[in-house]
Parts: sequence; structure tokens; C-alpha cells
Amino acid sequence: MSPRRGGAAHRPPSAPADRRLLRRASLVVAAQTAVAVALVIGVLVALVYSISGQERISATDHKLQSKLADSAPGETIVDGTPEGCSDDEVRAAVDARGAGTHRFEVCDTPFLAHVEETGGDRVAAATNFTEQQEETERLARLSILVGAVGVLAAAGLGWLVARRAVRPLGDALTSQRRFVAEASHELRTPLAILHTRAQLLQRRPVGDDDQRQEIDQLVDDARVLNDIVNDLLLSAEMQFRPESRQPVDLARVATEVKDSFSATADDAGVDLVVDSDPAESHVVTGVPSALRRAVAALVDNSMDHVARGGTITLGLSGSGGTVRISVIDDGDGLDPELAAQLTQRFRRGSGGNGHHPRLGLGLALVDEIVHAHDGTLAIDGRPGDGATVTLTFPAAP
Repeated sequence: MSPRRGGAAHRPPSAPADRRLLRRASLVVAAQTAVAVALVIGVLVALVYSISGQERISATDHKLQSKLADSAPGETIVDGTPEGCSDDEVRAAVDARGAGTHRFEVCDTPFLAHVEETGGDRVAAATNFTEQQEETERLARLSILVGAVGVLAAAGLGWLVARRAVRPLGDALTSQRRFVAEASHELRTPLAILHTRAQLLQRRPVGDDDQRQEIDQLVDDARVLNDIVNDLLLSAEMQFRPESRQPVDLARVATEVKDSFSATADDAGVDLVVDSDPAESHVVTGVPSALRRAVAALVDNSMDHVARGGTITLGLSGSGGTVRISVIDDGDGLDPELAAQLTQRFRRGSGGNGHHPRLGLGLALVDEIVHAHDGTLAIDGRPGDGATVTLTFPAAP
């Protein structure tokens, strides 16, 4: 493998998916930091508000007790009655309360009262508590404002720290993808040669049936290995070269895939058809080779699950700014509960016709290609009732 040009300190460009992943991780860390700081500040603000309020109540209550020292038995001292409200209304509210310190409202005004009862004698004092309450609320508002600034600062600091922390991870992901791309590229040629030589060996006359079976298996394994390497290379190219996109007619892609599978379908006794309305536009913006590979993977998957005499339909439709291509088969179907697992990389599944289990990227690569084109993948089917896989893409502008 030839070395790349450039200094070792050069940071390779990250793939779009990697950048989104790292950005999301940074935002999550920032959000978690902000929430943690907000909780701490919230508790502190609540404590400050409670302690400050209690201190003001205690100080005011102490002043009221000082006034009661010189009061006559049965007297109720009222101070700070607002305009439009009489002292008698305040006294009536105080007389309705027993001994102790009380907070209440008269004429929509907060009051604090202290009542003492000794030997049948009762004295009380009440004062307007508006100023003290407003001071407490101002302190609370100031604390909340300072806390909000602190939360924002913590979120920003958390985001910066998270970006620096996940940067090595981003470099590792980029290096890993680049290694996969370069290794796949280097392996493509020797594997293609290996597959070709295996096919040439297959054409030679062999008298031993066991040896013939081993040669056939060698050809199949070489083909599968070659497909896996090509899929890995395509996946890497999707990550590092998203700019190589152009208008792609999915109807033409479907026809090309049908033509490429025609011989295989004939040998398997499967009818492969394309259902498309020529009056509709099926053009999307994307990477032609990737879209072709996605559709081919779906057809290849259906071929393994359709019995002789079955049908595979490539249906196309377009409406509402989207283009849909569906691969519909009348094969052995699938369990809907396992549909989500089918998009896992290197998922192993057995063919419906007794074919050898195939190990590869399969639907995982299809799902990756679809999401790279801002599309969606939907899998539907029932056991014994066939399956439908639909790819939906935004229509080309």
C-alpha cells in the first residue's frame, strides 16, 4: 500500500457522519453539564431564598417583640397600614390568630404579626411586611439571573471541553474509515483475480464429484468475499466523497439491475419485472453506483427467498416531492419483529431456497446508502406472504 503524501501532523478530514456523531456527543455533554449546574444553582437559589426570608422574618419579629415590651394589656399595635385600608381590619385579622408569629394579608398587603398571651392578658403587634418581602424577591431574581448566566457559561465550557475530549475519537474514526477504504481498494484487484482464476478452474473438466463441489464452493466464497470488499469500499466512498452526486433516474437504475440479474433469474426460474410509469419522473440526486448497489442488494436478497416460478417486482412511483422504489417478492416472507435486525452489519440469514447462508453487509449497506441520500428504508412482510422493501428519496429539484 503506497504511503499518502503530506505531513504526519495533517489532520484527515472527517466524514459527514462522523462529524454529526461527534457534534451530537459534544452537545449531549454540554446539555448534561448545563442540567447538572442548573440543578445545583436551583438548590442554592432555593436555599438563599428560604434563609433570606427567614432572616427577615426573624429580624422583623424581634422588632415587634420590642414594641410589645411597653404595650398595655389587650393592646394591638398596627404599623404601616396602606391607603384604603383601616387599622381595624388589620386588628381583626390579628385577633383571629393565637399566640406566636404569623404572616397574613390584609387589603392585598402582606403583614407580619407577633401575639403574646400571658396570664389571660393578650398583646399583639403587626407591621407591613411589603418592603422585606420585596427585598427577598429581588434577591431571588438576582440569584436566578446569575444562575442562568452560570448555566449558559457551564454549557459553553462543557461544549468546548467535550469537543476537545472527543476530537481524538473523531481522528480515530476517520483513520479507521480511511484504513478500511485503502485496504478495500488494495484488496479489490487481487480478489478479482482470485475470483477469475477460480472461475477458470471451474470450467476445467473434473471427474471427481467431491472435487467439483469444492471448486464450486471456492467460486462462491470468492464471489462473496469480493462482494464484501466492494461493499466496504462503497461504504467508505459514501463517507468521504459525498460531493460526487448527480441526477440519477431510478427507473433506469431499476432497468440496469434487472438486466444484470436476468441470467441469474432465468436459471432460478424467477420472473424479474420493472413496474414504472413513463409519465412520472423518478429522478433523485445521488451517487449512481451507490444507488445501483442498494437496489441490486435488495434484488439479490429477494432471489435467495423466492422459489422457482416466483416473481420479483421493482416498482417505482413518485409524488409529493419524493421518489419511491420498492422491491416486492412473493417468497417465503419474513417475521416483522426481526425487520429491524435485518439492517445490522454482517447479519447472517439463510436463503429461502436452501441456499448457503450469506455473510455480508447486505441490508446494512442499503440502509447506510439510503440515509446518506436523506432517504428512508421500510421493510414489510409476513411469514409465507412475501416481503416488500421500499426506499424513499427526495425528488431531484
